[in-house]
Amino acid sequence: MQESFKRITVIGLGMLGAFWNCDRAQIQEPAFLHVESLSMKADPNAPYGNTSSKVTTAWVEVNGENLGAHHLPLNLPILIDEEGPAEVRLYPGININGIASFRGIYPFYSEYSAQVNLRRGKTSQVPAGGPNVLAYDFSGLGGTLIVESLENFESVGQRLIATNQSDTSWILVNDAALKFPAPVGESNVYSGMAILDTGISRFEVHSLDRYELPKLNANVYVELDYRCSQPLSIGVIAYRPGQILQMPTATLNPSANWNHAYVNLITEVSGVPDASDFRIYIGTIKAGNGKLDTVLIDNVRLVYRP
Repeated sequence: MQESFKRITVIGLGMLGAFWNCDRAQIQEPAFLHVESLSMKADPNAPYGNTSSKVTTAWVEVNGENLGAHHLPLNLPILIDEEGPAEVRLYPGININGIASFRGIYPFYSEYSAQVNLRRGKTSQVPAGGPNVLAYDFSGLGGTLIVESLENFESVGQRLIATNQSDTSWILVNDAALKFPAPVGESNVYSGMAILDTGISRFEVHSLDRYELPKLNANVYVELDYRCSQPLSIGVIAYRPGQILQMPTATLNPSANWNHAYVNLITEVSGVPDASDFRIYIGTIKAGNGKLDTVLIDNVRLVYRP
């Protein structure tokens, strides 16, 4: 019995070894796709301010096959049947409301696509000419895109004005150490700055204009560049029959460096179906920390499809 068992075990192991060697022979080395970053194309004539952006994620398709969402930079192994050109599509993704764990494809950017030569064991850089390949999808699915400049501080007058609750307002700054650093190929003369100190504890502004915004769960985004030492809230003021509602959407954490945020107002706007129109507001309340606090903002824009 013992000898028979030994013979069967050896034969079994030999068969497993043969299958393993066969499987290893069939496995091909993958090709690699590297995406360092994605950003918008420069547009010196953009009416909404600088083409600032912050794409954190890419949804990847190769020859129509969805390979999932990946943080940037990414280095993605791809199993291919044949070497040669493949259609690669990248769908730019963002941190919605400034939350890294709340990611989604930004519905208002066009995807990037290119024919990429994939070879086993080799890395293909995408986009080949650099990261500045994205643009707003002005005529895409869902209708014409509206990109409304709420404030870029380059025009005469202010379009984000202090509310009655605010005890401070903007000053314009053009010091290179303070103002928003424009992307390459673009300029930025001024940014807006609010100072909070002893006796100046609340900063709040709202859009000069009121906007009829789409409801029924339509995406409505506010984009902005910001740098602040206090948490910064963004939301809407809804004008209902006989009532005005102020509703916060997101609070951005303090940032010592300039950052770009995408805030989706979908819940607040669609949650008031009888509202005739809306204002956008931005604000903060100073903490009792005994020090001077600042809020710097630029390139505030409202993006939606009517």
